[in-house]
Amino acid sequence: MKKIVRVGIFDSGVGGLTVLAECVRKLPDCLFYYMGDNLHAPYGSLPPDLIAHYVFAALRRFARLGTDAVILACNTATAACAERARAAFPFPVIGMEPAVRPAAEVCRHVLVLATPLTAGSDRLRALVGRFPQTDFTVCPLPGLAGAIERSLARGESLTISDHLPKGQYDGVVLGCTHYVFFRDEIARFYGCRTFDGGVGTANRLQSVLSHRFPSMDFGTDDHARPKQNPNICFNKKCKEMPKKGVFFLGKSRKINESVYHTNICFKNN
Repeated sequence: MKKIVRVGIFDSGVGGLTVLAECVRKLPDCLFYYMGDNLHAPYGSLPPDLIAHYVFAALRRFARLGTDAVILACNTATAACAERARAAFPFPVIGMEPAVRPAAEVCRHVLVLATPLTAGSDRLRALVGRFPQTDFTVCPLPGLAGAIERSLARGESLTISDHLPKGQYDGVVLGCTHYVFFRDEIARFYGCRTFDGGVGTANRLQSVLSHRFPSMDFGTDDHARPKQNPNICFNKKCKEMPKKGVFFLGKSRKINESVYHTNICFKNN
């Protein structure tokens, strides 16, 4: 019997859905479990130990489901506890990092937008320090992730420019997965390219699974794989089809499922 490869994806809310979409496009034959902690979102200003508490509860849930790898689709959670999570669980834990490298390869004056915890983390400082040829400005945005969460999950109005600092840059790094929902608006505000870590994280997942299960085909040659509709979703009523697709978990699974299926970011890309 062919093995079912199970991947858990966790975020503080709906932001990680942007990563889920990239992963389903890259690996459409995997079974994905998505858990968004909408109840406690956003994480950006919470104490690291409290974030770790929420993250570890999710990882224990994924462990009971037999996941083969888990993505922390949250830059804040990665900064707060990724290393502790890797030491505590037997499956690979893949974190999110702001897309500093691809921005540094083509830009010279880069704005990094992030939550306060990510912006002040040693992890981000070390990452930025690896590219001295690029001038990075790191800007913490204490309210934007929460505003996006409320906008997408509850329908509250949001004017994205109210949260953005002014300045002239040739690249903007979206250092929170929530921000990716408004990638086009942010690009227009600054008149330059934006960078996020979704595709890179999906590529990392593909590499991890390929090394973990070398006899299986994870589509390393993307040109040889037919394009498939990423909007596949099975819920708890679909027990007869557990081989691939997406299961939404947690108390707010209906919110996350609704955002995933109705947002234009996930269609026709």
